[in-house]
Amino acid sequence: MKLAKLIAAVAAITLLGLSVVAQAQPMMRMEPKIASFDFFMDYSGSMMMNHKTLKEKKIVLARDLMMKVNKKVPALPYDAAMHTFAPYSERLALGAFDSVAMDKALQALSTNEGIRGRFTPMGDGIMKVQPAVHPMKREGAVILVSDGESNMGSDPVTEAKVLYNTEPGICLHVVSFADTPTGEETLKQISALNGCSVYANGPELLANEAALDQFMQDVFYRMVEEQQVTETAPVQETAPEAEAIVLRNVNFAFDSAEITNDSAAILTEAAMLIKDRPGTIVLTGHTDSTGPDAYNQKLSERRAQSVRAFLAKQGISADRITAVGKGEADPEYDNKTSEGRRLNRRVVITFE
Repeated sequence: MKLAKLIAAVAAITLLGLSVVAQAQPMMRMEPKIASFDFFMDYSGSMMMNHKTLKEKKIVLARDLMMKVNKKVPALPYDAAMHTFAPYSERLALGAFDSVAMDKALQALSTNEGIRGRFTPMGDGIMKVQPAVHPMKREGAVILVSDGESNMGSDPVTEAKVLYNTEPGICLHVVSFADTPTGEETLKQISALNGCSVYANGPELLANEAALDQFMQDVFYRMVEEQQVTETAPVQETAPEAEAIVLRNVNFAFDSAEITNDSAAILTEAAMLIKDRPGTIVLTGHTDSTGPDAYNQKLSERRAQSVRAFLAKQGISADRITAVGKGEADPEYDNKTSEGRRLNRRVVITFE
């Protein structure tokens, strides 16, 4: 019920140490569908033109959408790269996924390139990306973001067939910003070449958060149910173990205890789940390793207190909630990477 909604909002919830009960809540974990991905962006003259319906440059819409996709990529062991075509260029070399590096590569895309004389050799672009695709770990995803216009060079559908024949384990997913029947038909033909392919309407993903979340799950990951505890287990005489909810996406900006709008939405869903569970609650705040230990300890306490105040406003008695801080003492991710530091800025909710 509420748990299913919370899983979708948070992107990863782990229930730990469940006491023996007649029917335990299912434990879910996130599992990658792919090992690597490439953002393959159309950079042609037609993408510098306004979308006929949305009245905004298609390259701006495409860039903004892929920045949202980048933020939603879960913290799983992916490799990633980014390329453009028309003209073809490597924008981010293949390597361990780093959302900060990908964001910089997307922001570096110019949205003011010329239109006159800049044709769209989409087929040639798909042909040229093959050497970059070859070293990608399988299963691999090439996310083609385009308006489908192709007025120069080889046929893009034919080149997509060649890519499938020469690079098994690679799947072309299509994000369409087509605003002509011809462009839409080209992209749909590419998507229809392989049953693995996801076809998505770019403007819809921008406007509809639920559609974007579904796209992320269709391409990047699946939710897998862990083994459940059943009533055949004996009832323990000793006190039950604590149950914890790890909210992976309740993060904070650097040197801040302020709850962001995204985190507020997640915590609102968490409050609904907490209301259904008895007992006291311990909120444990964490920081990354940037800065002195003593300062980080105080910062983690402020973050825990900030979440405590938010939950109290949602109708949970403040008397049930204890807020503590662990500073940088208990990292779950590698503080040597920007993504690891972001994920270490978190709060864990434990029932006692």
